[in-house]
Amino acid sequence: MRTTLARYRYQVFTAVAAVLIAAPAWAQTIGTLNVTAATSKRVDLSWTGTGASYTVQRRVLGSTYSTIATVNNSTYSDTQIDAYTTYEYQVTASASAISNSVRVGPPPAGLTAVAPAPLRGSTPVDTYGYDLSLVLDGNGDPAFLFGWGDQNGDSVWTDSVLLFRSWNRAKYAWNPIVTIATIGDALTYFHQTTSLAYDASTGAFAAASEDEKGDVNIYASTDGGATWTKKKTFAYVEGGTSWSSPSIAMAGGNVHIAVVADDTGMHYVTGRLSADSTTWTDKTAPKAANTDFAREKTTTSLALDSAGNPAIAYWVDDTNVAYNEVLLYWKPAGGAAPVRAMDSQGHQTDDLAVKLAFFNLNPRILTYTFRSDAEFGVGVHFVRSDDGGITWQNPVVLPPDGNSSSDFPFDLAINSKGEAAASFGQNSGSGDAVCGSPKLSRSTDLVHWTTCAIADMSITGNFGPYPGAIQLAFGGNDRLYLLWWEQGDTQANTGILMYREPPASAVTGPSISSVVDGASFRSGIVAGSWVTIQGANLSDTTRTWGGSDFNNGNVLPTDLSGVQVKMNGQSAAVYYISPTQLNVQAPANISGNVSVQVTHAGVTSNTATATAVTNAPALFAYAAGGKTYPAAVYLDSRIVGDPVVAGSAVAKAHGGDRILLYGTGIVPSPAGIIVSAPIVSTSPVTVTVGGQNATVEFAGLVASGEFQINIVMPNLAPGEYPVVVTVAGQSSQSGVLIPVQ
Repeated sequence: MRTTLARYRYQVFTAVAAVLIAAPAWAQTIGTLNVTAATSKRVDLSWTGTGASYTVQRRVLGSTYSTIATVNNSTYSDTQIDAYTTYEYQVTASASAISNSVRVGPPPAGLTAVAPAPLRGSTPVDTYGYDLSLVLDGNGDPAFLFGWGDQNGDSVWTDSVLLFRSWNRAKYAWNPIVTIATIGDALTYFHQTTSLAYDASTGAFAAASEDEKGDVNIYASTDGGATWTKKKTFAYVEGGTSWSSPSIAMAGGNVHIAVVADDTGMHYVTGRLSADSTTWTDKTAPKAANTDFAREKTTTSLALDSAGNPAIAYWVDDTNVAYNEVLLYWKPAGGAAPVRAMDSQGHQTDDLAVKLAFFNLNPRILTYTFRSDAEFGVGVHFVRSDDGGITWQNPVVLPPDGNSSSDFPFDLAINSKGEAAASFGQNSGSGDAVCGSPKLSRSTDLVHWTTCAIADMSITGNFGPYPGAIQLAFGGNDRLYLLWWEQGDTQANTGILMYREPPASAVTGPSISSVVDGASFRSGIVAGSWVTIQGANLSDTTRTWGGSDFNNGNVLPTDLSGVQVKMNGQSAAVYYISPTQLNVQAPANISGNVSVQVTHAGVTSNTATATAVTNAPALFAYAAGGKTYPAAVYLDSRIVGDPVVAGSAVAKAHGGDRILLYGTGIVPSPAGIIVSAPIVSTSPVTVTVGGQNATVEFAGLVASGEFQINIVMPNLAPGEYPVVVTVAGQSSQSGVLIPVQ
């Protein structure tokens, strides 16, 4: 059987890694405290118990608990909160234990993967993230729209879909991704085909998207994005009109849409979102002097000023000067013609783009075009009006990073002080850069801009210079959200990533809340086995180790992007990092009470204590259909599971089947090095399935911290049976089921 070990080691370790990364914050909690509702102004808690009174405690994530109330019932509403702070709550009762803790608030600060690309085999899909569009909801939390091209990977894009995701404060988690519609082959790098809007007065979302037929469709959701209905179609006419370049905004129950027809130019459409779309009005932009219609299939931008008045920025061709492109600003509510904001100085640019934003009543525009005021390849410009769009200042070239380019996609955000931030990409072959990616340029006076990145090169140097999509927004606390489409080499850095700038009052040093076994999430760790550390501010980024981290022979990396872990003063190998969770290998030769500290960006966390034991067997497992199955395979590489709930790639077991289980904590093992050959367990290992003994043909270490147990299934009637591994009287976690055919 040992000849099969190397064959499956990488495949199964990849599956195990996904389990490690996906470990939810609630996996190790025991208690009945729940968050029943949460907004930016209020947190509602409920719990069960028999105490005469209860003490409610709260802490800012990363600090210590303090008492905020004593109540005689089992509910409490906390209204003294900051919208941009993450809190943890617990409840104590007279003569009883402390409840479980719950976490509430906005998304984690730092870098996180907010929509990781699905895997195709063991490779992350690289068509997951097109045409990203971001808004902040009524709590000031991000919600976003994006496209997934060619879902099944057959190079036929008719199955491409439009997806939506939003943040849930009460669950302190992202809501499930929702499919809005199938849009076919409409996604592109070269102009924005989607747009998302939110109306704070009604709580409604609206989305606009092109489809492959030449239509633009408008979708609406009135239940927080859980379900969507099509409200309107700007329909393609065979041999006639096709539609493109939608941009959408909402306020006060009204929807505002900019959309381009290839034969009549820019259209502004508005009406009550709740009304039938046949009642919406449609107004066509008049031509400005010496210009043509709005350019189709180039990005346009609609925004509302502080009074709720709409305006649209878009590019047209100059009919008087060859190769000249003109940026127009149009306020459709009045009868005036569009105003020239800038031009391309006779430089033709095919992939024109624009983003309009307001500071009070004054428009600010970020745009991409070539001009004589910058070297070729440096195309991102900023132009503004300080009199409501009547006259425009001279355009400002945003400086690139070092001797590089500046390129679309990009986005612009204006904070409450009128300061600006812009994010953009660069052409990967356009010269030397000093900072990482994506680029972030900021200005306090809208004239002088400083360009670098969101963090230092140890983090941003891992990202590509040309992100597929970028979106940027200032929260109400003037702190940035930056989302972008990254195409990396692992699931942790492929898909939609997000950087949230920490609030000024946030605790920014790392803080440990728990240290548990990496597979079962129970207390008790074993030397050489995998450990999960949870807390706050543990990292600025989310990633697993990669090939470039292995630069010391067969030694495992102990530093990922400036994150290190010490256990009893010994360095632990670090496999996975994120702001709230680390997965590390416990060093060898630890015993008894073990001190654990995390160092991030030179700052060291509090000291947590874990207990090292000789045996703590734990099975790696995955969840499907509300049940837990072992991360195990058959000899032909099929995964053990129920195909009804986990898909056709998995299969139920039969009596006599040979199954390979994977776990950690069986016995102390070597640490910090690559395991190149199997090491047989020194302690007898037994396995039961449904209480019946399975034949154990092999048990031993096959990779760093990872044990493999080869069993022969006992004969059982069809059903689902708990599988338990026992070593030296210690058993693996309960609730892991093997389905039997």
